[in-house]
Amino acid sequence: MKKDLLIVVDMVNGFVEGGALADKNIHRIVPNIISKIEQAKKNGTPIIAFKDSHTMEDEEFKIYPPHCLKGSWESELIDELKPYEKDMIIIEKNTTNGFNTEKMQQILKTTEFGKIDITGCCTDICVYDLSQSLLKYFAKNGIKTEIDIDEASVDTFGGEGHNADKVNIQTLAELHSLGVNVCYDRQKDYFKPVKVEKMTDSRFLNMFRVTFKGDKGEIKYEMVTRNQLPEVIKPSVVADAVNIIPYSYVGDKTILHFIREFRYPVGEYIYAVPAGLIEKGEDALESAKREIQEEIGGKVINIERSETASYSSAGMTDEKIETFEAEVEFKNGKLGKQELDENEKIDVISLPMEDVEQLLDRGKWGLKDKLGLRSFINKQKVKKLEKEVNELKSKLDEQEKE
Repeated sequence: MKKDLLIVVDMVNGFVEGGALADKNIHRIVPNIISKIEQAKKNGTPIIAFKDSHTMEDEEFKIYPPHCLKGSWESELIDELKPYEKDMIIIEKNTTNGFNTEKMQQILKTTEFGKIDITGCCTDICVYDLSQSLLKYFAKNGIKTEIDIDEASVDTFGGEGHNADKVNIQTLAELHSLGVNVCYDRQKDYFKPVKVEKMTDSRFLNMFRVTFKGDKGEIKYEMVTRNQLPEVIKPSVVADAVNIIPYSYVGDKTILHFIREFRYPVGEYIYAVPAGLIEKGEDALESAKREIQEEIGGKVINIERSETASYSSAGMTDEKIETFEAEVEFKNGKLGKQELDENEKIDVISLPMEDVEQLLDRGKWGLKDKLGLRSFINKQKVKKLEKEVNELKSKLDEQEKE
């Protein structure tokens, strides 16, 4: 059975984030591309990522302004795709057509694919050139490989004399006429943001009013975000904050460490697990380790991600949180020294798992903290049960030998 292939074209900073040819509206296709990458990984489908990478002598600069110079920030994959870079075959190209690269030629000579799914930008330039060349190559060599393009996974830049939506429609129609299987997004015009108003100007959290184009007219919705722009305008899969469930093993007991802190929105002290915003330059894991040290003085022995980035309250905010479970050092019944900000007052509580389970039913908690702790406690119970079953099996095996 022939393998399929996923191709991601030029999703680099120089076309999405900043530079002479960048258009941040291209962010709208990022979630769809990531979904395709995740599915490809699950299916064992190879992934090729083309990265525009130029020198000042390249012929392309006779037509286009300098962009995506080799080794520069512009030639790097956008942040949302960097976590997948290790899963991709990276091909640098110095022309609009990735088909002409030596590495792509070698792949096509050695592997015949059942289907090639092309994503990325720009629809009317690099995506178009690659698609057209592949169609000609397959026709010339009698190769039965289909090319798929999902309208929601390709985009181009907008500007004077270059309307992105119109150019996309025209280019996809032409590719379809040439033999590309184009999947059109039938819901494209529904629930599309047409206006964004920033209502506050604060450091950590801001309110926006977003006007959507619905199928029955305009819809206005108010929401809050941790970011400069809400996700509906600038899609992102990156977490904004972390939750951490710290624990220690003392003899045969599991000790859970949590906090009691005054929370201003509810006007009282509530129980919670250590948590905080991911700071600039940090990834979620680094942030989790820092928050453990700052809030409870915990020295991490082992840490694992238990939940990937998930929305905390999708009806109100686009905030996403990752959850970690961390074993921390607990010597002589003590953690380390906290490193709190000037206005923070956080009480650290360390209790056996069984006592925490009871406190979850009668104390005041945030929902995400409760669910995280309940999940951890249930996993610990399963581990204990598995250990007991294995010990019983071993004992029965020994008795049978006797």
